[in-house]
Order: sequence, then structure tokens, then C-alpha cells
Amino acid sequence: MNIIEKIRDTETKLRSATDPVRQMEHWAMLERLLGRMPVDRALLKQICTQRDAVGLDVMITKLENPEAFKQEEPLPEYSQSELNEALRAFRHRLKYMKLDQESQISQREVTSGKRSNIDAMQPPGPSEFDPRIWKVLVKKGMLVEEGRGFYREP
Repeated sequence: MNIIEKIRDTETKLRSATDPVRQMEHWAMLERLLGRMPVDRALLKQICTQRDAVGLDVMITKLENPEAFKQEEPLPEYSQSELNEALRAFRHRLKYMKLDQESQISQREVTSGKRSNIDAMQPPGPSEFDPRIWKVLVKKGMLVEEGRGFYREP
């Protein structure tokens, strides 16, 4: 039984419990289990304090099926020249990051001569490019999203 199944099972037991002491035990268990999950801590505290069964059910449903609650914002349209400029800046930074790593000075008098193992990086910041342009480049297949804000070339 994984943790989400355990949470759902405890929530079912909470609904069927009539003894107030048992209900308190189930709420405490749910608060501990949900505290280990990627949920909004303030919302979790509020739900457990108010004993909000509906809010609890919504939170568990979001954990069981996170894709159902994602809202995709429409991506803006960029001209081909803007996309090319952003991609060129990304490639330029990636190239210089690799060169910087390859030229690291070691304890010897010369550089290590090892090949760079950098293949993904965070793109230039919002002061230079709109952060949504990277998602457009991913959608067009010009970049691949690695997660946690890192991108690489396909």
C-alpha cells in the first residue's frame, strides 16, 4: 500500500467513524501523512483545524490525479526571429558553460582536459527573455524540458 492509498483508506475510516476520539486519531494521522506530500501546508493546516471533509477530499483527489487539476495557460505567439534569437542565446550560453567547465584548473599546472558533461542548463533570465518563450520552443521541438527549470537541445 502506497502513501496515497493509505491516505484514502484513513479518510474512508474517518467518514465511517462515529466515536469522536477515533475521528481525532484519524484527523491526526491524515495531517501527518499529508504533511509528507507536496501540498500547500497552510491549506492543510486550515483543513485539519476546521475538520473540513470536503476540502480534504479535494486535496486527496488532487494527489491521486494531479493532471486533472492542471490548467494550461495559452502560450503567446512569438515571431520566428524572436524564437531564433532566444535559441541562439541559449546555445551561446550552453557553449560557454561547457567551455568554462572544460577549462577548470586542477592541481596540476595544466587543465584537466576532460570533456564537459553539461547537457542541460537554465535558460537566460526574465530580464532578457520572456520565460514563456522557452515553453514555446519546447512545444515546437527546438528544446527539451528536463524539469526544475532546466532545458537541453534535442
